[in-house]
Amino acid sequence: MATLSKFSEDMMGNILSRLPPKSLMRFRCVLKSWHDLIDKPSFVDQHLSTSMDNKVTSSTYVLLKHNVLTDPSIKDDEKAVRATLFNPDSDQRDILLSSINLGSLADDGLEIENHVVPPPMRGYALSLEIAGSCDGLICLNTFNSEDIVLCNPALEEYRVLPKSCILLPPRVPRQVEENEDDDYYEEDDDEQIESNPKCVGFGYDPNSKDYKVVRAAQFVSGVFTQHPSKVEVYSLAADTWREIPVDIQPHGSLNPYYQMYFKGFFYWIAYWTEERNVILSFDMSEEVFHDIALPESGPDAYEYTSIAVWKDSLVLLTYPVENEAPKTIDLWVLDEDLKGAKGLWKKHLAIGPLEKGVEAPLVFWKDEELLMVTTNGDVVNYSLETQKLKHVPRHGLGEPTNIQAVPYVNSIVSIKPGNKIESI
Repeated sequence: MATLSKFSEDMMGNILSRLPPKSLMRFRCVLKSWHDLIDKPSFVDQHLSTSMDNKVTSSTYVLLKHNVLTDPSIKDDEKAVRATLFNPDSDQRDILLSSINLGSLADDGLEIENHVVPPPMRGYALSLEIAGSCDGLICLNTFNSEDIVLCNPALEEYRVLPKSCILLPPRVPRQVEENEDDDYYEEDDDEQIESNPKCVGFGYDPNSKDYKVVRAAQFVSGVFTQHPSKVEVYSLAADTWREIPVDIQPHGSLNPYYQMYFKGFFYWIAYWTEERNVILSFDMSEEVFHDIALPESGPDAYEYTSIAVWKDSLVLLTYPVENEAPKTIDLWVLDEDLKGAKGLWKKHLAIGPLEKGVEAPLVFWKDEELLMVTTNGDVVNYSLETQKLKHVPRHGLGEPTNIQAVPYVNSIVSIKPGNKIESI
């Protein structure tokens, strides 16, 4: 009987692991044995592995962050929100996370599931960024606040991370006299040190099997005095921040086009102390930084350089700031080990020439398919094979700099005891 029972559980695990997260959450309520099975860490791993190995969907899902215009007067009424969320006559912006299955793009019938971002991040439509995507978990960050949120859109869960252990309280201006209108800081406060978050990254530590967030902060006083940077790491398993020693001074970019997580490392295009740009990487397991030199010739002539994954390798995409047709995006491949400080780059191919109006690349969702954003905020797909653009329908309006796309997989990796986020 024990053998039959074990066999039945294995069979049921194989069947359930092929179902989408929302179906699994419903099936947890059917039988206690299903509830216990679905909650097992081994089943969560099995479901994630099955989702990522599915050749039909694993490489076709992306998560798109973009703005919509909403009506604030009826925002709390769920039915009214659903009816008026995409209101072009409104002047209030909200932010959507849209899970899109681009595998159906050729059939003009996209599978799209929209989620409103968690409450702590809803007031930052112009500054919110995805600071990493891994195993269906998304890290949301804004440079206007120290708040960081982890969420799993498929499970509609989110968690606000604890307060930082390195950031200082903001300086508070003091009013001088009643007849003075302007706030000011006392002269002695010119020496007061302020902290500014410089870069945030989220990823997975395969050694400890833990999800981590890394944040570097810059410390300044007065106008020009800089102090050593500090770095902290958050562990999802421990739900705490801790400061780590650093032997370099990381100054990462906060532009979402210039950062990403890939295979145990988080990467930023970083502004270096020698006034040169490098790729700064953070090893999630060893918790150390490395820098990878950019190509010695080529990208200096470009205004923009972004990072991407193409054919399971880290690549650079360089392109001019001018939007005059024809624009060409150059793809550079790194020859040496990703952790090397002296990477050797070679220009591998040119993407384009592109039609006028294409602003920037977003993400490769297949080896021959690249999502891009246009100057008017539309999302388009470019086929490297046919060299043709195809419009990607979506809800909402937004500037190109506020649109971001990352690889995505539907998973049941939980961030308990997170709260529920809204699906629409």
